[in-house]
Amino acid sequence: MILPRQNIGGKNPSEFELISRLAELCDDVNNTTSDSILTGIGDDASVVSTAAGEILLTTDAMVDGVHFRSKDKRWQDVGWKCAVSNLSDIAAMGGVPDHALVTLGVPVGTSPDSYEELYVGMNHAFDKFGGKIVGGDVVSSPVMFINLAITGHALTGPNGNPSWMTRGAANAGDLVCVTGPLGGSSGGLETLLSGKDKRGKEVLINRHFHPTPRIKLGQKLVQLGVKCGMDISDGLVDDLKKLARSSNTSILIDMSAIPVDSKLLPIFGPESIEHALNGGEDYELLFTAPSVIVKNIQRKVEGEISVIGSVVADDIPEGKVKVQDANGSEYEPQRKGWDHLNG
Repeated sequence: MILPRQNIGGKNPSEFELISRLAELCDDVNNTTSDSILTGIGDDASVVSTAAGEILLTTDAMVDGVHFRSKDKRWQDVGWKCAVSNLSDIAAMGGVPDHALVTLGVPVGTSPDSYEELYVGMNHAFDKFGGKIVGGDVVSSPVMFINLAITGHALTGPNGNPSWMTRGAANAGDLVCVTGPLGGSSGGLETLLSGKDKRGKEVLINRHFHPTPRIKLGQKLVQLGVKCGMDISDGLVDDLKKLARSSNTSILIDMSAIPVDSKLLPIFGPESIEHALNGGEDYELLFTAPSVIVKNIQRKVEGEISVIGSVVADDIPEGKVKVQDANGSEYEPQRKGWDHLNG
């Protein structure tokens, strides 16, 4: 859950801007040409080379009042989603999850039962998708938070070497694809917060609290030769922009090809496309690949892959995403994707 941000005045740098500035500081210290740093800051996970092989590293946090509401007491749901948000980063690289460390921020007076339920939810997710909690830390905090750090490892690609997907490997002419229906999580959050009794809302609410990380499918994509990918966590259009910037390309999207979650339509009607474009937290995979690879994937992964656009070189300014409607006109999404520093 990502709750609507209250406007308290002023403007922060965007999440992307802050990460870029911090990455520059790290680049000044780290020898980024070192053989040990294979994929660094700015991707879904980092990849480092060790004596034991290539290791994937990722971390993610959830904070009370930002990602969940402690007053709802849905602790198993929060635990599940906290694990899944991290597992999805491993899926985005096409890797295998291994081990997790959990840090808890504990406000005074919080019942231990809450944390036990939280761990039940996390363990359910790890048991289903891979990975094990092996340690962590507990600290006193004025606000409850949960931070996970997960390690994983890379599988062998078609070339016989350890391979993984990155955001910076898209090329002009690639097809842009997604792995499943979009917008359900956002629709679930909106129906939950509205408090309205709408038919079918429980399915959407479950989409929000119980997303599925595409671990196996991410691994399959790597094994079939996909080099460029990420997960959809902040919204399709915003995540496409990140991919385009990382790859120094631009992207053209056919709005009519976007797989809108069918459960949205009875409740939101024409607004459903807005949830699909910029809702976020669906944790489906977004990837690009040459048409020959995409066709092979569609033969071997029946029914799960939608081609929604293409990577272009000259038609659109570099790093941009253009969404076209069925008439070929540019469509400007009404919603914005999630930015942790500016809502």
